[in-house]
Amino acid sequence: MTRARVSFDLDWNGHRIEAQLRRGSAAGSRAAADLLLAKSQERVPLETGKLLASGHVTTDATGAAAVSYSDENAVRQHEDPYYQHDPGRSRKYLEIPMMTHRPPMLRVMARRIRNFLGT
Repeated sequence: MTRARVSFDLDWNGHRIEAQLRRGSAAGSRAAADLLLAKSQERVPLETGKLLASGHVTTDATGAAAVSYSDENAVRQHEDPYYQHDPGRSRKYLEIPMMTHRPPMLRVMARRIRNFLGT
């Protein structure tokens, strides 16, 4: 029995793939945060509209994204169980959408990463 010798050259472009993955992850994080902001604004208390208007998405150099509300009453409105809100509006306006819309947010992130990787 003879053995055949096989050889091949492999060009690995790991740095290119890593860069695409980072860009895709950043785009996915931003898209998921945009979705969370939209869903939270469907629940945020509307007393004056000031809290609603203060919602925004921020990103950093690592590609992480965050949703926050900058109104001075944002934390109190989110946490205080004794506040009364209009129908369809509630406290936990970030926490509840984060839990209930987790699957679509993950799908949005995955789609962005796939787009950047070309798969």
